[in-house]
This record gives sequence, C-alpha cells and structure tokens, in this order.
Amino acid sequence: MRIIGNDPSVPRQTQEVASGTLPNGKPVIVNADGTVSVAAPVTKVYGSVVTYSTANTNTSSIAYDSSNNKIVIAYADDSDSTGKAVVGTVDAANNSISFGTPVTFNSGITNYTGIVFDSNANKVVITYRDEGNNYYGTAIVGTVSGTSISFGSEVVFLSTYFENNQIDFDSTANKVVIIGSDGSNDYGKAFVGTVSGTSISFGSAVTFTTNNANNGMDIAYDVNANKHVLVYTDNSDSSKGKALVGTVSGTSISFGSAVEYSAKASYSQIVYNSTDNNVILAYRGGNPASSARARIGTVSGTSISFGTEAIVASTSGIFYLGLGYNPQTNNIALAYGDTGNSYYGTIFEGTISGTTLSFDSGTIYNENRTQYTAIAYDSTSNRFVLNFEAYGDSGKGKAFVIKSGFNSLTSENYIGISRSGAASGAGAIIDTQGAIADIPTEFYNLSSAIYDSKSFSTASQDSSPEEVRFKPDGTKFYILGYTNDTVYQYAMSTAWDVSTASYESKSFSVASQESNPQALAISSDGTKFYVAGQTDYVYQYTLSSAYDASTASYANKSFSTASQISGVPWGVDFDNTGAKMYVIGSGGSVFQYTLSTPWDVSTASYASKTLDTTTQTSDTTSVAISSDGLSLFVVSNGNDTVFKYTLSTAFDLSTASYSSESLNVSSQENVPYGVAVKVDGSKLYVTGTQNDSVQQYSTSTSLTAGQSYFVQTDGTLGTTAADPSVFAGTAVSATKLIVKG
Repeated sequence: MRIIGNDPSVPRQTQEVASGTLPNGKPVIVNADGTVSVAAPVTKVYGSVVTYSTANTNTSSIAYDSSNNKIVIAYADDSDSTGKAVVGTVDAANNSISFGTPVTFNSGITNYTGIVFDSNANKVVITYRDEGNNYYGTAIVGTVSGTSISFGSEVVFLSTYFENNQIDFDSTANKVVIIGSDGSNDYGKAFVGTVSGTSISFGSAVTFTTNNANNGMDIAYDVNANKHVLVYTDNSDSSKGKALVGTVSGTSISFGSAVEYSAKASYSQIVYNSTDNNVILAYRGGNPASSARARIGTVSGTSISFGTEAIVASTSGIFYLGLGYNPQTNNIALAYGDTGNSYYGTIFEGTISGTTLSFDSGTIYNENRTQYTAIAYDSTSNRFVLNFEAYGDSGKGKAFVIKSGFNSLTSENYIGISRSGAASGAGAIIDTQGAIADIPTEFYNLSSAIYDSKSFSTASQDSSPEEVRFKPDGTKFYILGYTNDTVYQYAMSTAWDVSTASYESKSFSVASQESNPQALAISSDGTKFYVAGQTDYVYQYTLSSAYDASTASYANKSFSTASQISGVPWGVDFDNTGAKMYVIGSGGSVFQYTLSTPWDVSTASYASKTLDTTTQTSDTTSVAISSDGLSLFVVSNGNDTVFKYTLSTAFDLSTASYSSESLNVSSQENVPYGVAVKVDGSKLYVTGTQNDSVQQYSTSTSLTAGQSYFVQTDGTLGTTAADPSVFAGTAVSATKLIVKG
C-alpha cells in the first residue's frame, strides 16, 4: 500500500533560507548558493538602437519621469556647445523608444550632466558644470509635457570649478541631493536642493571629504533606511573605493564614517534595490584593477556593510559604466565600453541571491567605441532604457530598450511548493515530493478568468448600459443608462450572482447635469453617487437613504476634468476613503485626483499622476480599482478586452504598470463599455451595448482534482508542459496538490 500525504515518518518537507520574498503556495527552485526562490519569468529582448542626437553627445545622463511615463536624457551637445535634453517614449509592445525634439537648457558649454526625477514636484532636475559661466555648478528644473520639456531659470549652487556631478532624490524629505568635487581643492561636496514650481533653492555646501575625490562618484537613496549612500574614489588614499551614509535634515545633510568597499575603484555606480532593501554597487576595481566588480551594501544606522564582491568579467576593462535595477524581475543591468574588445558597448545582466550577485556572459550591443553609458528603469513598461555615446560613430547620442528577466527553472532544481511565506533571508518550509501542498486561491487574475455563463439584461430599462457599480455586500448593483440618461437600481437574491437580479423600479435621472453620461461611481457608504460624461464634468449626487437610487438628488457639486482629458471622461472610480479619484478618458490615459475633503468632488485637484494605456489600447471606456488598491482594470471598446495593471504602491497611479494579464470578452460582448470587480477580487463584471447586459466572470484560480500541473516559465501552475517541462504534481482538491506525486 502506498501512503500519500504528509506522513510524519517520511521526510516530505525541508526548511531552507529564502532568497527574495517567498510567498506561500508557490513553486520553488533551489539556487546555486543553496537558498531557495520562487520561479521567475525569463525573457531577454534588446530593442533596436535609436539615435536621438546626430551631434556629439558628451557626458549624458538619463532619468525616468513616472508622472508622465517618459524617459528624459540630458547631454552636452558639442556641435553647438550647449546643454540639451530630449524626451523619450517607450513602447513595450515592440520594445522600442522614440524621441521628441531636443531642447536647450544651457546656451553655454556644458559638462558633467546629472539628472533625477522629483516625484513630489513632478519635475526633472538637471545639474551640470556650466563652462560658459566660470565652470560653476548649476541646476535647472524641467517640466515634461508630451514629448517635449521646458525649463525654469538656471541656479548656481557652487561658485567654483565643479566636476563629477551626481544627483538623487529623497522621497521622504522631498529633496534632491547633489554631490561632486570642488575643483578649487578637489574636496567632495554635497548640496541639498528644494524644488518649488520651476525653480530650485539650496542649503549650504557640506564637505564629505577633504581628500582628493575628483572621480568615481555616485549617490542613491535607500528608501527603507531613509538614508543616502554615497560612493567615491579617494585619490588621496591609493584610489580606494569608499562609501558614506548620509542623512538629510532640512536643507543640509550629514554623513557617518567612510567605509572602504574596494582597494582600488573608479567609474562607480550605485542603485537602490527596493525588493531586498539594500543597494547594489558596481565599479572598476579589484585585481586586475581594470576588471568589472559588483557587490551589495546594507545600511545600518549611519554606516554600511558589503556582501561578497562579484567579478562581472575579469578579463574586461571598463570605460565608463551604467547600472540599472528592475524591481519587477529583481535583476540588474550593467553596461560599459569594453577596453579589452575595442571599447565595444557590452551589457551584462545579473541575478540577486541574498547579498550575492552573479552575472551572465555579456552581450555586445554596439560594435564600436562606446562612452558615457547610463541606464534608467521605466516602471510603466517594465523596461530598461540604455543610453550611450557612440564615440565611434561621430559621438552620436543613442539609446535602446531592454526587456530583461531571469528564470533558472529546470526539472532538476525545482524542489517543491512553499508552505510558509518568508522574507528574504528568513527560513521557509518547503513541501517536497509526496507532501500535500496548500495552493492558495489567487484573485484579480485575468489570465485564468472564465465566463460564469451568467448575465442579466438591462434592455427593459435602457439599451445602452454604460457602466455598472455594486453595493459592497453584493446584494445590489446600479446601471448607468446612456439612452435615458438615468441610473437604475437592481437587487440580487444571491449576492454577486447577476443571474438572480431583478429591477427594483428605483432610478434617478442625470439629464439636467449630463445628457450624454458615460461614467458612474458610488461612495463606500452608498450616500453619494457620481456621474461623468461629455460635458467633461464629474457630478455629485446625494442619497438621503444609502444605496436607494430613488432618493438621489443633485448635490450642486462638480469637478471639471477638461484640463487633463481632451476627449470625454468615460470612467470614474475612487479609493476606499474617497480621498483619491481616478478618471479615464477616451484616448488611453487614466488620471489621479486628490480630494481635500473625502467624497466631495468640488474639492478635487489633479495629483499629477497618470497611467498611459496606449501600449495596450487607446480606445478606453471604463476604469475600476481594486479594494486593496493594487490592481486597476481598464476596458477597451476597440479590443473587446479588459486589461489589468498592477500598482506597486496601493492607490498610487504613478506606480502602475501593465501586468500582462487581459480578458477578451468578445464572445459575450463585442461593444464593452463598463467594468466592476467584486470586493474580494473573485468576480469581474462587464457591461456593453451589443447584448444590453451585465456579464459575469470568475477571476480566481483554483485546482481541478485529478489534474496534473506543471510549473510554467512565469512561475505559475498550469495544465500544460512548458519548456522546460517541470512536473509540479497532481491536484487532490481545489486548493491541494500532491507535490511531484
């Protein structure tokens, strides 16, 4: 007789150390260092190289504007001795980038550009050495609009010879921090800046070293520790690589003691790892001194410690270096001109395991001399953008898009299913062969959504149901009818089951405010309704009895979206508190607004946060946000599809990116207009004018008893064998799986 299950006499579990966050119920692989990780997607695609400047581009830098979903590159144009900036737009669908016309920000000779996005002011800050003004350290604030950028006035922050400029943004203090060297004495100096409107002001300079520090500088903000990590080459101490931890207070910054990270270092670059809450440092150093090295640093108080040094490519020499971090795949991109191979532009992608880094063998992206490499991460498209000077091609400014990711999944290293969730570095229990693993149900999952074969026709009330919204307990829903300019109320005898619905003969007309209504929203307590349409206004209504549409009356409160939406506001939704409002236009953009008085639209103001959906669709007709604020759903009338976007910070639209999950509803409705989601994320509802109905879908995943499951390349479980084919086990119920059974 064969015993199946978790027999305590048989070792069917193992306890291991997690590398990266390990959720419960996920397929797990063992890493080369003995730690375990969830399986992660692997795709590596390099887009075509695009020229953004045919002139010689000296000392370029790059940043991502998350408010406008744009890449901004600042560079010195040697052809006309000016400083310029150019705005780029990433298209994730074909891994391409396009650029607008370059804009001059400094009419004099420019050098040592640095750039950062201030997410508080929603501005770009560019710093540089103004050689047309005595080589002074100078800063300027830029505002992105469409594919262009405009600038305020130049501000001098150091009235001496300035070089080796770098900059980061402190999202807690809402300050920028600039570092560089004072050419009058080669001291390392730091400056704290505050953006206000289109200008910037600075506190007094802070000297972080009186040694010669005129190269190898960079700075990154550790969000978790609320500290800045500064790295530099100490030329007064045998060119050692050193790091400092800085704390911003007001308009100044203080530093702890210097920590050596390499006996010899140059071209140092540093980025923040938001997954593991540490920093990643890359540099030229070690033995031989020209080799590429990298290591992970962990901040503690006002000091920092470093993990094992990784050799990126010991036989290569570095000529300038760019470094980027992708939080969605938790990997890094490292690029430079390879002096050992004719200075060819070469990129390496690295994986992270605890405080250990490992790299692939590298890929040549520019078969010519390459300089001034810089990398930015576009969080909306989940792509790196690599910028460089093609020195061997007249110094032209060029860039390309990188879709990256790693997955070391094989049939040999798959060991089982995680039983206990674990933070990175913590112990985790893994169900191995023969164990019965618990597979939690996943919600808001469009990739595995199925039609419930349940619907409800609204044709008796209105033949054009534009939008649907539900009472939180699922016993009622409301339809916005376009034909009659009216909101209708329905009851369900079984909560959340639209097939059990009936019209309650309760409604209210919005025709006096909006004769072409498109959008409907409801406050969490059911005492306020909101309607928007072709007048470009969101109108507010008061219900004297909660959730009773027959008691609604216009509240004489409204808000115009015309400044953001050039077309029609097609969808409206709110967060749980009523302090945030989301409106989608017909052209493919979602806009976020702040209400100073919750649920009062007359107090709304634009939060300068948007989501561009045009990579997926520009024919948008509805928007709905999940109750936890981490998922956002957009309906495409042209594609007959619902697209899902994930927000890394709940209810913060600037952190949204496409999840690669979608649901085509054309078999039920080929003219979809509205979307709503159940509070727990297990159901999704779509309205449309083809069938004048509300259609119901299940968006939760569960197993089928007796079905064999395989680990897919994206780390999920599926019923088909992927490549590589990794058998996970056999389901014994909707939530239990016999591992490798």
